[in-house]
Amino acid sequence: MDASRRDFLQLTATAASALSLVPFGLDAAPGAPAVEAPDARDPGVRANEARQLRARPVPLGKVRLTGGPLKHAQDLMGTYLLSLDPDRMLSFFRQRAGLDTKAEPYPGWDAGGHNLTGHIAGHHLSAVSLMYLATGDDRFKQRADVLVAGLKEVQDKQGDGFLCALEGGREKFDAVSKGDIRAQAFDLNGMWSPWYVLHKTFAGLRDAYRHAGNRTALDVSVKFAGWAERLLAPLSDTQMQHMLLTEHGGMNEVLSDLYADTGDTRWLRLSLRFEHHAFTDALKRHEDNLNGKHGNCQIPKLVGSAARYGYTGDAQDIMAASFFWDRVVQHHSYATGGHGLDEYFGPADQLSTRVDGRVAESCNVYNMLKLTRRLFSLRPDPFYADFHERALFNHVLGSMDANDGRVSYMVPVGRGVMQEYQNMLRDFTCCVGSGMESHALHGDGLYYESDDTVWVNLFAPSTAELASGVHLKMDTGFPDGDTATLTIAAAAAPKAFTLAVRRPSWAGDGFAIAVNGTALDQPPLASFRPNGAGGRNVPGLDPPVPPGTYVSIARTWQSGDVVQLTLPKSLRLEPTPDDPRIAAVLWGPLVLAADLGPRPERQGGGGPAAGGATPPAIPMLVAADRPPSEWIAAAGQPGNFTIPAVARTNESPAAPTPVSLTPFYRTHRRIYSLYFDFFTPAEWDTHAAALAAERERLRRLEEATVAYVRPGDQQSEASFKYQSDPDRQPTRGRGRTSRGGTGWFSYDLPVDAASPMALVVTYQAAPAGSAPAGPAPRFDILVDGTSVAHDEASPKAGGYYDVQYAIPAALVRGKTSVTVKFQAAEGGRIAPIFGVRMIRAN
Repeated sequence: MDASRRDFLQLTATAASALSLVPFGLDAAPGAPAVEAPDARDPGVRANEARQLRARPVPLGKVRLTGGPLKHAQDLMGTYLLSLDPDRMLSFFRQRAGLDTKAEPYPGWDAGGHNLTGHIAGHHLSAVSLMYLATGDDRFKQRADVLVAGLKEVQDKQGDGFLCALEGGREKFDAVSKGDIRAQAFDLNGMWSPWYVLHKTFAGLRDAYRHAGNRTALDVSVKFAGWAERLLAPLSDTQMQHMLLTEHGGMNEVLSDLYADTGDTRWLRLSLRFEHHAFTDALKRHEDNLNGKHGNCQIPKLVGSAARYGYTGDAQDIMAASFFWDRVVQHHSYATGGHGLDEYFGPADQLSTRVDGRVAESCNVYNMLKLTRRLFSLRPDPFYADFHERALFNHVLGSMDANDGRVSYMVPVGRGVMQEYQNMLRDFTCCVGSGMESHALHGDGLYYESDDTVWVNLFAPSTAELASGVHLKMDTGFPDGDTATLTIAAAAAPKAFTLAVRRPSWAGDGFAIAVNGTALDQPPLASFRPNGAGGRNVPGLDPPVPPGTYVSIARTWQSGDVVQLTLPKSLRLEPTPDDPRIAAVLWGPLVLAADLGPRPERQGGGGPAAGGATPPAIPMLVAADRPPSEWIAAAGQPGNFTIPAVARTNESPAAPTPVSLTPFYRTHRRIYSLYFDFFTPAEWDTHAAALAAERERLRRLEEATVAYVRPGDQQSEASFKYQSDPDRQPTRGRGRTSRGGTGWFSYDLPVDAASPMALVVTYQAAPAGSAPAGPAPRFDILVDGTSVAHDEASPKAGGYYDVQYAIPAALVRGKTSVTVKFQAAEGGRIAPIFGVRMIRAN
């Protein structure tokens, strides 16, 4: 984040609101457990928010999508939402309250036991309330009303405001209230992220009140918050902070919003009790403390900070939220707008070793876009709109199967990878929940308005009704097309205002804008670079794509006025910050994917099959230091390209391999690569020589091999009697599958008792500075129950590497096969294993 933007946010957070660091309307210390009287009202909270917001999103209910991929995704999600059964989502709520259940509960993460039981009802309530706004379809409002009525019945039966579907929730929360707090990252007293789950219920009730006009939802929220207030009142600040070590979602957000909706400062005070100082205090000092943190545990906290700033003007909140956003977007994000490996942040600006594997969780992007839209409202900077466009048209659209509406948990960006499509009637993961909401929000943030300015941020076929009575109509073929037409319509009388149309910098100097056919002169992009502000042209200082700008057109607008835009897209590379030889290919704002063939589909949908298909060859590009226009050619439909001559693979290092590219959001049910390795011809010659040496090593290894199993490949594993406890899904990276995690898995492998035997296990080097998802790798390798190795799989080289383990002769004497088991140590996990060979060691 540059100093001018940082300073501006700090100054506006203090001077513009003319408020002290004590939150608006309060005079007690934050975190004080005292409970105010129910009539402690602050009628000025909404007026204060109005003063803070410089740009108001045109309400979702006043925006209609009229075509294009965003509308298609919205329609698919709407159909799915209405296919779900409210009684199934409420089943465990009713059971915990002692009411008769009306239907069998849904499985997966919404099932009973150590899961997020009840979270889907909250997500669904938010989604149908938002979809009602986005479409005007009364069926969504009716669904919201049914869910609210069901939750009210449960709450009335509980009698004290409690509203929870978690097994043993009342007893375990009562223990917390008494100071018995056993908090881990995702476990609080045996409950899995319970405040995270309750946050979803709170948020659903808030959205039903705000967006579907259900007053009962607000009443239920107030009673629910009253239960939480009484539960937490006995806890000291120290005890609260200990409890907050467990994931707690955006509890600060929903309680701040409840303060705004009621004016009752009790809920603002309760929101402040959910301030997680161990994380947010460093952000307020502008310290990047993200490395090693779980991504989606943190983002909702800052969404809450940004929401609360609008209500209170507390500078600490906006300093933390804006700094966090800048660090994530500029120093931790991939080309698609996603971030995180195995759900965790890594070191800032170190992405080259973190592009493969399970990256870019969809919940994270959903929450980052919530934060983006709020920050733009507080300070309408085109950089926020740039990120909104990038994340929406790459990650979010790419996260949904455009054929049937399945959404993805992870949306990988590496080599030879595929989306993690979910079984929408079985899995009910967190990303199924956030996906319900995400695809109802596509119209949110396309347009913003103030008393004298209208911002046009994103280009999608749509209409918008402004507060002034002016109507806008956008016709465009974007994201594939390169023009857009904005028509002013239905104004009762000519209206004077400034129309601020975003000029995306990816359009280059070919960007053009005209009003009623008269072109408006545009300054060259170079004039917006640092030297244009009286500085010097320092090599390496300017980003390859600077932030966008706005073309501000101040005039008296009349019905029938037309603004025409030309938005040419060109090819460019976006390298990782720490290694220019690893880069993504972009066409305008769209990331292009190499199509590596169809993905193997599991019967019944939901995800990739466990294996059986030959891993695809991963293309690498012998085009370093050359502009992509020299080696990429257009191929038919706009956005489709081919790489005819510079792609090579390890399997065919001497001959070019043609590669097809297409916008990532159109790459459904395919195996793909988003990041590529680049080489100069001399570097490729060196690489090819190393490949030849490796092939000779593998030839000798194959000669010595008695058996070879590819973990995660269903056909291969079936041949060797794969067993596992617990059941585990394979992971794909660089075109290969693996298995790892907690518990154990095993194979029955043949041996040659006449020869010394050894195991050769293939691992992948962990990215530098990466934080493990859960326990650290610590595991034993056992042969017929006897440990032959205790390994922590410490990387010994980059990429894949083999480790050989000798097997004592006594363990194979007189046998034709043995059971090889990988067993996680207590508190540890099995590192991802990509290959297991039984070899003759001599």
